[in-house]
Amino acid sequence: AGLFLARGWGLFAQRGLQVALFEGRGAVVSTQMVARSSEYWIGVSSGVASAIARSQGLPVKSLSMLYRKTPSVIFSLAERGIVVPTDLYGKRIGLVPGSVTVEEFRAFVAVQNLDPSRIATVSVDPTAAPLEAGQVDALIDYEENLPSELRADGRQISVLRLADAGVQLYSLNIIAREDAWTSPDKRSIATRVVEAVQEAYSRLQSAPAVAIAGFAPLYPTFSRPYLSQALAVVVRQLGQQPLGQQTREGWQATIEQLARLGLLKRPVTPDEVAGDLPPS
Repeated sequence: AGLFLARGWGLFAQRGLQVALFEGRGAVVSTQMVARSSEYWIGVSSGVASAIARSQGLPVKSLSMLYRKTPSVIFSLAERGIVVPTDLYGKRIGLVPGSVTVEEFRAFVAVQNLDPSRIATVSVDPTAAPLEAGQVDALIDYEENLPSELRADGRQISVLRLADAGVQLYSLNIIAREDAWTSPDKRSIATRVVEAVQEAYSRLQSAPAVAIAGFAPLYPTFSRPYLSQALAVVVRQLGQQPLGQQTREGWQATIEQLARLGLLKRPVTPDEVAGDLPPS
């Protein structure tokens, strides 16, 4: 939302930028494109995908941390009775192959000391159809996406927020390829992109109704009830701390949790993953 609003409100143009937005398919793909493509050297990812990519030798740097807590939730129809982690035993949870939420689910299982052999996992497409058709008992997604769609449609759902269950992972962030970040010209562009996006999200926080009015024409198929639900979640996720702030401690917690899961190809440090971290 912040990217589209920044463009729609002219915040990029005010900073002398013309920004084209290309929609990818998840944080992992976005990170790989930024790392390897000559055309797309700046983009949006997640803390999990950024740290994993860095451990794999991909030259990306995190510039701004928009969600300091993961927005991912395990959600189900209320009648399924999944309200605490152990309610997943004997149930089927749908996972989207290639999505960073797969790693986040693994973190959830580990932090909660659950027995993974007692939870069936099913590969699904990123829609609510498998849940509504009874093919799975629960799904995992960012709360502003499918869970907000279901709520807007009047469905009663239960959610288990991973961040409330001990999963300490940085999430939505802006990244750039490292050689671009070290180039004075592109660093200047990246800094202005970050400033514009952060200003857009700040406006969203202070005036969500204005943000909905600005965002709705971009996606006319999205209902107003859905946008209201989704952007309310976004406001909560942005939190009260300085917008975009990333800390060495926050990155260390993310890296340590990924390392415990065996998801890092090699050890990495916060300074490798993020640009210009403040002192501890």
